[in-house]
Amino acid sequence: MTSQIVFIREIKQVDSYHFAILWTDGAISNYRLSEIQKNCPCALCRDEKSGKSLVSEDKIDQGVRAYKITSVGRYALRIAFVSGCSEGIYSFALLRSMTNAK
Repeated sequence: MTSQIVFIREIKQVDSYHFAILWTDGAISNYRLSEIQKNCPCALCRDEKSGKSLVSEDKIDQGVRAYKITSVGRYALRIAFVSGCSEGIYSFALLRSMTNAK
């Protein structure tokens, strides 16, 4: 079975704390920025050897916002949070796995 690569068609800001992705296969994923930040894949937020999160979930502000979301090639997004973390590159595969796309 061959897996199909799915790309982002559109990103919509829902409000200050949420955004949605419309995928090229028609699915829609909704995200809360605080949940995204909990899964930050950057070197400051993940243990280099184990891959485990170094971010304490209770330290993530539920009202965290992003000041910039940019494309990284055709495979990922970089999300810069107002809380300071701006190095995480979120692959489309990671983003898709973080939600139940409808």
